[in-house]
Amino acid sequence: MISLSCSRRGLFSKALLVGLIVTLNQVGFSQLVCQISGAPIVQTGALTAGDPTQTGRINRNGITGSCPTGKTNALFNSTPVVQDNYTFNAPVTGCATVAFDATQCTGATTQVVAYSTFNPATPGANVIGDFGFSTTATASFSFPVTQGQNYTVVVHDILESPTNLFCPNYTFTVTYRQNCRQPGFDQTNDGQADPVVFRPSTGDWLTLNSAGGTLTQNFGLSSDILTPGDYTGDGQTDVSVYRPSTNVWYYGNNTVNPGQNFTAAQWGVAGDRPVPGDYDGDGKNDVAIWRPSDGFWYVLRSSNSTVDFVQWGRNGDIPAPADYDGDHLTDRVVVRPDKVGITPNYRWYQRLTNFNFGFSLVSSWGIVGDIVVPGDYDGNGKADVTVFRPSNGVWYTVPSVAQNAVATTSSGFQWGTAGDIPQPADYDGDGRTDYAVFRPSTGTWFISNSNNGTYDSFDSPVWGVSTDRPATAAFAVSP
Repeated sequence: MISLSCSRRGLFSKALLVGLIVTLNQVGFSQLVCQISGAPIVQTGALTAGDPTQTGRINRNGITGSCPTGKTNALFNSTPVVQDNYTFNAPVTGCATVAFDATQCTGATTQVVAYSTFNPATPGANVIGDFGFSTTATASFSFPVTQGQNYTVVVHDILESPTNLFCPNYTFTVTYRQNCRQPGFDQTNDGQADPVVFRPSTGDWLTLNSAGGTLTQNFGLSSDILTPGDYTGDGQTDVSVYRPSTNVWYYGNNTVNPGQNFTAAQWGVAGDRPVPGDYDGDGKNDVAIWRPSDGFWYVLRSSNSTVDFVQWGRNGDIPAPADYDGDHLTDRVVVRPDKVGITPNYRWYQRLTNFNFGFSLVSSWGIVGDIVVPGDYDGNGKADVTVFRPSNGVWYTVPSVAQNAVATTSSGFQWGTAGDIPQPADYDGDGRTDYAVFRPSTGTWFISNSNNGTYDSFDSPVWGVSTDRPATAAFAVSP
């Protein structure tokens, strides 16, 4: 792997553009953006027989706490368990993420819960977040906080039969994030997606800023795959491309002249699919590929330049990365078009960072010909399993709270027609993914603004021409 920053002219000059057009279809996804506030707080501890106890524990319901909604939970039983508790004061208004490492617990099962106020006699009250299950490995969850707010993180054991097992060594970190959202291409960091097109004939990215005005940036070749995202951690979307001919990633380090100030990373081999996202939780996009030949995800962590690789999926699958469990980490998900003559015949295999009751999820949703377009359509901080059906222009969604079921409803949202390219993103800044399509025949964007769930307005700017490739939500690639 080679990674370098460059500032010389010529690498992206228009004279170098070639005529080859990528044959893979660009598919639209919303992309999580968060800005890290301050250094993470690291806490270590151990559960022992001499620790104080609490009266019972909450139910492990498999639902992860997330921002902006947090969560509540009910008491599961009243059997005493030992616990450690730690009280923190939030320095910012935003989101707190608790990442727990129980790998040194020697098999002891632990549970972690966040409370607005904690009373060991009533541990079912004042719950604001938990990761939905007990663990012997790693897990994380999030919940909203306000500046100056006190909250308590409780680590406790789970009653084992016939005796209790205690964790001799655990660690958790608390990270504060602000401006968490899934806007898509957000050039000005105002929380609203901007209609953006890439023009293969010139290598230009043309942005219609939500804050007003336009911007033209020259970056890339006509044969490149578009991979925009926040690679620098400043909240602004950076222009970026993956070059299949050389397996090199390029992303701009600023918005002024990215063609002269960019970073290049050699990452991948022929046939790989780019799947960028924030896999390590540092608030920056990671360079990442999925390899159809062996089903491996290879991630170059932006936090420490190390490599993370996990096998998930097989040849013929469609990679669909997003944050499905609300812990601010990109989840590895593939959609398998089984084509076995039943409906629904798309299988979503979700290897979530938080799993579900400790297991991966399999959701059945979609039919052959659908385009996979996950996004946070209900505004709860988690991506929803969603497809866009070109044959009738309908978007069909399974809410994140029901993704472990086989959904059979035929309801959906009508927005678009055959030939449209879906571009889901948060264009109105309300924290929900909006239904949006780019119509190449007229160069028109049709954006249905969610307006906090009412969908009572829409925009239809003309921005682009028939040969442009929309780039507001363009980073994933589907066969």
